[in-house]
Amino acid sequence: MSNILILNQSYVMVGLGTVTFTIPVTGLYNVQFQTTEVPPSSLVVLVKNNGSTVYTAPTITPTQSALQFKYGQPFTAADVVTVVLSSSAAIDSALNNVKSIVSIGQGL
Repeated sequence: MSNILILNQSYVMVGLGTVTFTIPVTGLYNVQFQTTEVPPSSLVVLVKNNGSTVYTAPTITPTQSALQFKYGQPFTAADVVTVVLSSSAAIDSALNNVKSIVSIGQGL
C-alpha cells in the first residue's frame, strides 16, 4: 500500500516505499525529493505518471551521501503521480537506513 501526498506538504519516508498524488487540476506540477540519510546504496528513485516512468533519478555513487532533485512537467487532472523508492541492496531494506523527504507542488 502506498502513502498519499498532500499538495505543498512534505512527507517524510523512512525506508523504501511508494507515495502517490492524484492531480486535482490540469497544470504544471513539480516533485521534490531529498534523501536525508543513505548508507552505501543501490537506491533507485522513479517518478511515474499513470504507471509509466517519466523520471529516473541519477544513481548514487559510493562517494555520495545524499540525493536531491526537483522534477517538473505538465500533468492532466486525474493523473496519478507516484514516487517509488526501491533497491536491490539488502542494506537499503532495513527500516531506518534510508530516510527521505518528498513533496509535490504547483508550478516549476
